Amino acid sequence: MKKLTLLFTVSLFCFIAKAQDIDFGKVSLEELQEIVYPQDSTASAVILYKNLKVYYDYTESEGFKLITQIHERIKIYNRDGLEWAEKTINTFQDNNLRETTNIKGYTYNLEDNKIVREKLKNSEIFKEKVDDNLTRTKFAMPNVKVGSIVEWDYTIISPFAGQIDDVVFQYHIPIKKIIVKIEIPQYFTFKYQPNFYFPIQVTVAKKNRTLQFSYRSANNINPTSAGSSSTTHTSTLDIFEQVYTATENNIPAIKDEPYINNIDNYIAKVHFEHISTQFPDSKPTFYSTDWESVVKTIYKSDYFGKQLEGTHFLKDDVNTQIADAKTDQEKAAILFGFIKTKIKWNGNYGKYTDKGIKKAYQDHEGNVADINLCLVAMFKEAGLKASPVLISTRSHGIFLFPTLDGFNYVIAAIEFPQGITLFDASEIYSTPNVLPSRALNWQGRLVRDDESSASINLFGVEPAKERTTLFIKMDENGAINGMKRSSFYTNYALNYRKSKAFLPDNDLQTLLEKENRNIEITDLKVSNKEDLSSPVVETFKFESDNLCDVIDDKIYFSPLFVLANSKNPFTLENRLYPIDYGMAWEDNYIVSVQIPDGYAVTTLPQNLAIGLPDNLGIFKFVISQKGDNKLEILTTTQINTSIIAPLYYQELKDFYKHLIEKQTEKVVLTKL
Repeated sequence: MKKLTLLFTVSLFCFIAKAQDIDFGKVSLEELQEIVYPQDSTASAVILYKNLKVYYDYTESEGFKLITQIHERIKIYNRDGLEWAEKTINTFQDNNLRETTNIKGYTYNLEDNKIVREKLKNSEIFKEKVDDNLTRTKFAMPNVKVGSIVEWDYTIISPFAGQIDDVVFQYHIPIKKIIVKIEIPQYFTFKYQPNFYFPIQVTVAKKNRTLQFSYRSANNINPTSAGSSSTTHTSTLDIFEQVYTATENNIPAIKDEPYINNIDNYIAKVHFEHISTQFPDSKPTFYSTDWESVVKTIYKSDYFGKQLEGTHFLKDDVNTQIADAKTDQEKAAILFGFIKTKIKWNGNYGKYTDKGIKKAYQDHEGNVADINLCLVAMFKEAGLKASPVLISTRSHGIFLFPTLDGFNYVIAAIEFPQGITLFDASEIYSTPNVLPSRALNWQGRLVRDDESSASINLFGVEPAKERTTLFIKMDENGAINGMKRSSFYTNYALNYRKSKAFLPDNDLQTLLEKENRNIEITDLKVSNKEDLSSPVVETFKFESDNLCDVIDDKIYFSPLFVLANSKNPFTLENRLYPIDYGMAWEDNYIVSVQIPDGYAVTTLPQNLAIGLPDNLGIFKFVISQKGDNKLEILTTTQINTSIIAPLYYQELKDFYKHLIEKQTEKVVLTKL
């Protein structure tokens, strides 16, 4: 009876556990008939089910292997959702160690109200070798159409026991159900690092596990003597495992918002950072436990710190370039300009060099690390106190915890008595302390020769600035002749040079006409395109007959004309994520308006000055009449920080509301 009771209990437990899962290969008619996701009618697709299990398998011959099993089922609602029927799986290798994977999948469609499934064939699975370490396995599910359900199941077997992939709980489409289970033996220590803007409940517990292994022992006193024999013994070892589990339903899609550096930084996920490994009767092996150890590990690499040794091959060029320089700042500027023309960026990021700085210098091409580590080496040859700075790009994300994976980019820095100056020679239009947008991401880590490090603020030292003057002459029909002159400084100048300055004249004119409310532009000129020490200056004349409204004997117009903002970028009721401008900025506008003869100003907007709390920003609007036929408008909009915390969202939303209302408020002229 006890045996029967135990059998019934175990069977019931297995039944309940199985009922929580969804069987591979079986979809319902109701799921296929569904035309929109009830929880979010705008969703192009939904993850109906995802089951992720990570655990360690042990064999005597190979030790522990990391096993990752993923079962995923996705419903396609419209054409935009078809991209979710494709999958890419990354696997890695290092020398003789290699990750392997096996994949199976089906596409399900309705035909005559019957479920028809089509199998993913091996011939439809493609492998792409990215480099010596990375292979991408790609597949697109067969016969996918709007209304289809796709499903795949794959397992990755990895010899890299310390490399647990991030556990992602949120995507750009909703998730109906997700089950996660991570089991880690006691020999491996990981730091659990959650990133939950959307709340996820993860439980942590311990469970026992028994490992079985065998060994041989000799039967004779002298096992090497003739006729000796041995016996194979089987033994067990009881250990415990740390188990992380989560079951969540109806997780909404993460949706992009204005002024987000990278929305994927804010998805709900967990990162497991490998801290140490310690097997029985062995000393522990420690990995990245703090930023100092992370930095030391990177610096010792042959593809990083070693590149800054044996750089005598640069000496002659360095001495030639700085022969006439009088100050250290001049030396730095000269070498910075020289390296940008000496080594062309191949478009690849990286904290480690692709080919080594000497080879990149000879080939005149390299990745970000090739270029900027070479720049550090040249600075050092010139006697400057230079060091590399490790950073994570905006697309790579923000890492709040120490991690080797947290950095994917490197720039150069010089510690002058006046302060630290940053350089990125991979961007041809950058200047000292003006980094490209991709590198403006929170904080970097400066790494010195003695392997000490320091946190570096990556946001611009000077705000991006625009100075625009607008001259307007208006006739009695509301038609306008005008001239616009804009000067762009620091990051505004860098971005203008990258996106506009070198466009063909006709293309640039078309673009500017569209950006300026479809005015007709003539005499377009852009100055200082290649003079990086000066602001970019854009000037043009223009005409328009749609910037004023003439009603009876009155003329109505917005005093900023083409410069006015008309739409508040912040429309959500609440916001979870920081507002990220990338840099502090300041826009200054001066508008001079000559009103037509025979008209008088009868209504002017009131002046306004408002500010955000904690000196985060200001907006000033001043309008005045000069004589009988001239108006002058001065405005300043200033944001004093790169990132504004979401707790200020309502104040920022109201700030823009008042700014737009003032910029679009009408001046009224009345015919005399």
